[in-house]
Amino acid sequence: MAIEDAYELAYREAVRALEHQQAALAELRGRASLLLAAASISISVLGHGSATGHTLVWLAILCFASLSLCVLAIVWPHADGSVDIDPQTLLTDHLAADAPDAMVLSSELVAHIGLQCRTNVRRLARMSRAFRIGACLLAIQLVLTVLAATVTV
Repeated sequence: MAIEDAYELAYREAVRALEHQQAALAELRGRASLLLAAASISISVLGHGSATGHTLVWLAILCFASLSLCVLAIVWPHADGSVDIDPQTLLTDHLAADAPDAMVLSSELVAHIGLQCRTNVRRLARMSRAFRIGACLLAIQLVLTVLAATVTV
């Protein structure tokens, strides 16, 4: 295998990893939105006919509020903008060097994409934890909602 082929393979795999992470992020955000929708429908059951001041109602509302915070942690845009890299900055930095070399640029690009992938892995792990917590809160909220709806005034 030629050295250029190795760089090309590394680059393709790095780009594929970024694309996979972007798809995982979109999927996680979509699922988080569904969690919030389900929680909203569930909490609306407590509107009329429930024992308004009952502890179960307040606990269900607390679960809904906490779940909403979990969803916000997932869907809120991050300060660094996205999971993408800026190829223009990388190219500008490389061309500022005295003797531009395509293999050095390829190596730096793969390293930069790898760094971005590692950052994204940590970010996705935090978002996945927030999703799992939100899913548990939804389950608790559903149980509390059913119990509160069955309580007689």
